This record gives sequence, C-alpha cells and structure tokens, in this order.
Amino acid sequence: MTLEPQHLPQGSRLDQSRHIGRKPVTLVALGATLRRRWKVIGAMILVCTLVAIVGGLLITPQYDAVARIRITPAKQAPLDFDTAKDGPLDQALVNTEMATIRSRDIARRVVTRYGLQGDPEFAGPAVSARRGPIATAHAIETATSAVLRQLTVLQQEKSYVLTIGLRSRDPVKAARLANAMAMAYIDSTADLQTSTATRQEQSGQTALQRLGGEAEAAEASVARYRADSGIVQGGGVGTINEQQVVPVSQQLATAKAEAAALRSNVAAAERQIAAGGSDTVSAVLSAPAINDLRRQRTEAERQRAQLAARYGDKFPALVQSNQQIVALDQQIGLEQTRIIEGLRSAARSAAAKAADLQQQLDALKQQIALNRQAAVRADSLQRKADAATAAYNRMAGTVQQAAQAQRSTEPQARLLEAAVVLARPTYPNRAAIAVAGMLAGFVLGIGAAATTEALQTTIRSPEEIETMLGLRFVGAVPQLGRRRLVDENGRSCTPAETLRHRPVSAYAEAFRTVRTVIRPGGAKVIAIGSTLPSEGKTTSALSLARVMALSGDRVLLIDCDVRRAGLARDLACSPMLGTLEVLRGEATLAQAVCPDTIAGLDLLYVCAPTFTPVDLFDTGAMATLLGQAREHYDHVVLDTPPLLGIADARTLAKLADGVLLLVKWNATPVSAIDTALAGLEQDSAVVLGGVLTMVDTHSEAMGGLYYSSRYNRYYEQ
Repeated sequence: MTLEPQHLPQGSRLDQSRHIGRKPVTLVALGATLRRRWKVIGAMILVCTLVAIVGGLLITPQYDAVARIRITPAKQAPLDFDTAKDGPLDQALVNTEMATIRSRDIARRVVTRYGLQGDPEFAGPAVSARRGPIATAHAIETATSAVLRQLTVLQQEKSYVLTIGLRSRDPVKAARLANAMAMAYIDSTADLQTSTATRQEQSGQTALQRLGGEAEAAEASVARYRADSGIVQGGGVGTINEQQVVPVSQQLATAKAEAAALRSNVAAAERQIAAGGSDTVSAVLSAPAINDLRRQRTEAERQRAQLAARYGDKFPALVQSNQQIVALDQQIGLEQTRIIEGLRSAARSAAAKAADLQQQLDALKQQIALNRQAAVRADSLQRKADAATAAYNRMAGTVQQAAQAQRSTEPQARLLEAAVVLARPTYPNRAAIAVAGMLAGFVLGIGAAATTEALQTTIRSPEEIETMLGLRFVGAVPQLGRRRLVDENGRSCTPAETLRHRPVSAYAEAFRTVRTVIRPGGAKVIAIGSTLPSEGKTTSALSLARVMALSGDRVLLIDCDVRRAGLARDLACSPMLGTLEVLRGEATLAQAVCPDTIAGLDLLYVCAPTFTPVDLFDTGAMATLLGQAREHYDHVVLDTPPLLGIADARTLAKLADGVLLLVKWNATPVSAIDTALAGLEQDSAVVLGGVLTMVDTHSEAMGGLYYSSRYNRYYEQ
C-alpha cells in the first residue's frame, strides 16, 4: 500500500466528512461494542440483579394450593330424545364446567361458608371492619371478587380432569379454600341435577295428563269417523268390502262361464231342431227318460209287428199296441219339449245369476272407492292419534327418568386429589426473579452500551478515521502495558526505548507500517501533529525516527514544541544547544544535533521549556534549517506542538512536506479533530493521513477480533 501526499482543497475534507456516515452495524461491530462497554453492561446487570433480589425479598410470599377433580360425562338429559347416552364429552362442555367453577355463585358460597367477608386478605382491612347489612353484603361481594382473582381453573391435558388452584398468604388457608371451591362445585352439580329433575318431573306430569287426553280424543275421533264413513275393518287385511270383492269376482266368472255354456247348448239344440227335429238334440238323446220311453216304444213296435203278422189290423191287441205306441210318441214329444225348455230356462237363470253377481261386484267397487276416499282422512286422523300416543309414551318414560333422577344424589364430578398444605411458597420465585433481573440488566446494559456507543464522539477504528474524518488511515500504534515497558535489565523505560532491545514487536511493526506507507510519497520533512496534548506526539516522533534509522535511513528528529521540551525530558538528557539556538543563529545545525543511541538518527532538542511571544518558526530561519537538513538527511521528523491553541504547529505544518495527524484511540473528540483539520486546510497543509495512538491491543483497530493474541505471541518469540 502506498500513500501519495495529497493537498486537499480548502473545505473539501469537511464537505466529504459531513456526507460520510458511520459503518453499518454488524455482529462484529456489536461484539466490539460489548467488549469496550463491558463495564457498563456488567454494572447494569449487577444493579438490576440486586434490585430484583431486593424486590423479591420484599414481596409477600404466596402459596398456591391445587385440588383436582374429574368431571363425569353428563348423562342424557330427560328431555333430550335425540342425544346418545354414551356420547363423548366435547371441549365445549369442559369449557362450560370451567366457567361454572369460576362463577360468582360458587365463589360466594365459599366466602359465606368460611366468613371470608371478614378476612382482611380478601375483603380488605377497611371493608372487613365495617358492620351492618349493606356493609356485609358489600364485603361479601368484595371478598368474592378477590377469591375469583386468586382462583385458577385449568384443564389437564385435554381430559376430564380439572385443576382448581387458589392463592393465599397462608398455606393452610390456601389448601382449605381450594378444597372448598372443589366441593362447592361438586355440591352445586348435585343440587342442580336434583332441582332440574324435580322441575322436569312436575312439568312432565302436567304434560302427561295433557298428552293422555289428546291421545284419547284422537282415537275417539278416528273411531267416530270410521263409523260415520262406513269403514269397517275385516278380520284380515283391508275392509270387509275389499275382502268380498275376490269371492264375488270368482262367482261372477263362474256364472258367466255357466251362462255361456248354457247359451251355447240352447243355440246348438235350436240348430239341431231346425235341422232334423228334436230327436237329434244331444240333450234329448242323452236324457234317461227319453231313452226309457224309446225302449218302451221299441218293445211296443216289436209286439205290434208280431201281432200284425199273426192277426189283422182289427185285432184288439194290435189296436192296443198301436195306441200304446202313439201314447209313447206323445210322451217322448212332451219330454223332448220339456228338456228343450229346461235348457232355455237354465240358460236364462245362469244369465240372470251372472247379471246379479255383476251388480253386486259393481256395488262393491263403488263402495270401495268411497271407502278409499274416506280412508285418506281416516289415515290422517290415525296418524295424529298414533303421534299423540307416541308422545304420551315418551313423556311417560321421561317422567319415570325424572323421578329416578330426583331420587338419585350422585354428583356430576368427583374429587380426585385434595389440596395439601405447602411447605414453601410458590410465589415469588426469587431465583426466577433474580434471573429475570439479570436478563433485564443484560438487555438494559446492551441498550446503555449501544446508546453510549451512538453518542460517542471519539475515534476507535481505522474505518472511523476514513468515514468520520475523511482521512487516509496510516497505522495503529498499540498501547504498551507495564509488563512491556521494561528494558533488558528489567528497568522501566519509555515506549521508544523498547525499539532498542525489542526491535521486533507489535509496537515497532506499527511504525514500520507508517514508514512503509509514507516513504514512497517522497515526503522528506514530516510533521508529527495532534489535536490536543498527551496524544503521543513526542513518543511517536522518536519511535518513527528510530524505526527509519533502523531501516538504514539517515534521519533528523527536531523537537519543535518549545513550551514543553518533551524530547529532552523523555530521553533524560540536558543538551547545551538545540532548536532555539539554531533558529536564533547562536549555533549551527551541526553544532546543535546530538546522535541517538540508534545509528543513523540525530536529535535536535529544545534545551529547556521556553515561553516567548516571538514566532520563531515563521521568520525564515526554520525554512533555512529545514533546507540544510534536506541536504544531509533522508528524512526530517518534526515533533510539533498541539494544533489547537498553538500557532507554531500550523506554521510548521506549512513548512513540512506532509503532516501525520495522531489521534489518541477512544479519547480525542471528533469535533476537536475537525477543527484542527479545518485549520490545516486553511493553511493549505498536506495531510498524509491519520495514525491511531495508544490503541487497546484487544480492540478492533489492532485486530482484536481476529488474531491479536496470536499476533502478539508471534512477536514475543
């Protein structure tokens, strides 16, 4: 990395720094903040923890007694006909029972039973001391509200088990009241069940009488309508008329068949008579009487034939035989006529019977149609009667259940675990309060650290030099502890002295970095400046000069702080000639310089602190001195006074090729540095960059977040 000396136009750095914000907040930055402000955080944690502990000790101890009850799933209510008796208890019912336990009625029972209206813990000292009906009622309500505030009711793991907790200052009282709340709820469920069953039985008896009358009236109405409508039920299915239709239909079919057969026989007989006489009629031929008469006629004809063959026509026996044959023919003719008329009469009788049966069937069908029309109304009345009867039967069952419930005293909940007297208070949890106080202190400490960090006006990191000051960062010089400020003999020494016996160290490496950064720029005369006193100018100037000399450069270190003469004091020497003598012309540069213990480094001291109104550095003598030094030395280092308040520093800055501005880590205010830089810009001085001095070795500027411990061990080897 190289750094070219840069002449900043007037006002340019200030304009730039106004528009450059701080670096973003990261975990790394937060960690650095916590390390820097650990004392603030620790103090806040300590204070908050102590406050929490003291507060926990001042809180009155409270005891939480817990009783557990199990809710019995509610049986089917007497009037709930559509609810399954074995249905599971849902969450809504559990919530309802929990709300019942939290009700004022249950709490009021406990208050009045144990006289909590006179207990100062629940009713309050002022309320419990009052007397009179109104005051007592007010005390009861006040104590009831207090009991409800101290009461907790929780469901245990989505089950039928409920925990009833009650808090009190007295452990015995807490257990007694928790058990009392549980028993008051259990008793209330039994009372509610009995009173509900009583009311249901009373209302059920009234409803039962009403439903009985309605059922009787409905049945009577059905019977009366059926009688008026002629709807008479038979022994089987359907009405009597409906039952008669089938046999009448069967008889009608038979009669029609018979009539048809008889008509067919009559028609056939008539056709046979027309064709050949009645002798050819089948009914005549098959008649027994006709056959008997024909047999007799055949016999008579045989006898006549015998007589005719033997006797004459006048023979009496023959005449008698002829007469017998004529008589038989007449009888046969009469019998034939009678048979034919019988067929006709049977046919007419069968037709009449069929017609009569048809009339009966038509009358039955008409009556059935009328009955069916009336049956619609009868069925409606019957359904009403059946509904009334069913309602009566259900109500009778309801009344019976209500009577049984009234006689039963089984509650809807039972006590699983009674509350016990606790040996230790459950509130306050002093350990938890202390931990909470510690956490609160940690949070407040972080907030205080962040606030302090946000309000800080000093420089602590290379990024802040670049972003807040608008300067290039050159290097960071660590703060050396007492353990490191010793020489090879174990005696105390200055930081610059450590370069002689410990040339390889983090401190020496810091100035080598500064030399490496500024050397390629060609700046031979380098002014070491700071905003305020005690920022390490003299020590840094001597250390930088020695590091340059150790690197092979010829270097001249000039002490320009005439008011302090710090270089001679730090090196514990008393020179006779120095910077003032050379500037006054009382000595030459060669006469006034003193060699350092490091080869290649010459020192020009201020012999003693001097306070003079004369501007020694703006008379041309200082420019002449620097011109001579440029010819004999590779680098000239000027130890200047503070930039604020001392005019000599600005004059020397203009004479130098560049100014290294020292900034004390976490000490110098940014506003003061801005003012000093503004003066340098007005004088057109070249600012080479900024150097952090006296940096904490564990800080971010020294790589404390990454490798500082390893880095230090590396230099100790």
